[in-house]
Amino acid sequence: MRYTARTDVGQKRENNEDNLYARIYDEDTALFVVADGLGGYSSGEVASKVAVNNIRDNFEVNLDKLKKSDEHDIKQFFKQLIQITNQKIYSMQMANSKYRGMGTTIVLVGKVNGKIYYESVGDSRLYYIDENKQIIEQITSDDTYVNELLKKKLIKKSEADTHPQKHVLTKALGIFNKLDVQVDILIKDKGFLILCSDGLTNMLTNEDILQTVNQANFLILSDVFIDKANRNGGTDNITVIVVEI
Repeated sequence: MRYTARTDVGQKRENNEDNLYARIYDEDTALFVVADGLGGYSSGEVASKVAVNNIRDNFEVNLDKLKKSDEHDIKQFFKQLIQITNQKIYSMQMANSKYRGMGTTIVLVGKVNGKIYYESVGDSRLYYIDENKQIIEQITSDDTYVNELLKKKLIKKSEADTHPQKHVLTKALGIFNKLDVQVDILIKDKGFLILCSDGLTNMLTNEDILQTVNQANFLILSDVFIDKANRNGGTDNITVIVVEI
């Protein structure tokens, strides 16, 4: 396992409200997180930073225990980790008016005992690309109003890409007191994972992402993704982690 990661303010924003964390602890243990803050100039940045730091700290404190746990208990840990993080951000925004309305998306990948667990809230995504770099698959499902319309077959995929409410979220960390989240295990042996904020996916299609993985040296993939997104407009903060599994 190896990774490359980067976050960038983009071409249009004044500050970066995205945050990330990426670390490989050993061959069977790793943690990767991307968070995209919501709620204004400063509070969005606070929300994403609190989320990433809280997830990292809790993961590391419980690491020895997790290594002795079974699959069910590890799933429960990751589920509760997001719920605890949600509660922390929610409490902050309720207690301080300057943080009112702040929140963050999250996409998390944790490797424990050799198995890869993942979860997401909002529209930050996890993609899988096969080891031959021929197929790209979006693993997570966007928590957006438009995606709900798609699921109900009220609009077509072609309409979703240009829908005026494309970026309206149905879920985010810190907005509501309680948050339901699903934790899954990735059933893939080899290939590549891409964790990213919508600052990347709004600027690059899935085909663009797959082509980039095919063309660029792995060690500079995150830089190439950032550069391409900025050349295509860079309308938002851009964050990407590429993991070879």
